[in-house]
Amino acid sequence: MRNILAIAQREFASYFHSPLAYFVVPVFLGLVGIFSLYFQDIFATGIASMRVVFFWSAIFEVLLIPALTMRLFAEERRTGSIELLATLPVTEAQMVLGKYIAAMGLIGLSLLLTLTYPLTLSELTDLDIGPIIGGYLGLFLLASSFAAIGIAASAMTRNQVVAFLVALVFCMVPFAMGFALGRVPSDILPVVQYLAFDTHFKNLARGVIDSRDVVYYLSIVALFLHLAVFSLERRRLS
Repeated sequence: MRNILAIAQREFASYFHSPLAYFVVPVFLGLVGIFSLYFQDIFATGIASMRVVFFWSAIFEVLLIPALTMRLFAEERRTGSIELLATLPVTEAQMVLGKYIAAMGLIGLSLLLTLTYPLTLSELTDLDIGPIIGGYLGLFLLASSFAAIGIAASAMTRNQVVAFLVALVFCMVPFAMGFALGRVPSDILPVVQYLAFDTHFKNLARGVIDSRDVVYYLSIVALFLHLAVFSLERRRLS
């Protein structure tokens, strides 16, 4: 556990030693703000709801989390610094978990900064706390899945652009499936609906915290973190 936390601390600090954190976090908050307040003004509807904010937050997580994770292993493979890590008493699983915790720390900070929306709405009217808790849980679990996918993509290549594009595709396709359910044949609709990220996110954002939705996201996280570990172990053996 000590090794994992040391790697997480090192990686989290590295985000702020480079322009990445100062780019990704403001861009995420800025885009969510622009689309939630300008294109769909949450204060103009007369209904106290965070659905618009949650929707745009999820959309921009798809775009920005691959950019956040693309360098985690790809850059170290390109520069050769991963060879130094391989000589230390650190396992591949510890490296993956440490970097994953660091990425989730920055993502969690970004989501924490969006609490200004429910706090402002609560000053104007009474808010139903259930959908807000469920919505933030859904955003965090969705981001957890995207981060795991991004780390797996980064572990498989030394090219950051390739890692970004692979992660973007694997994040976008399951998310976009939820918007195309009306065109899916009825015989495979239940399967596609279950595989769609958006389906589980919408359930949580309604305030319905179902263990099946939580287990779905945790399964995605476990699968892709395992793929990242496997990729690193295979490289060491080769």
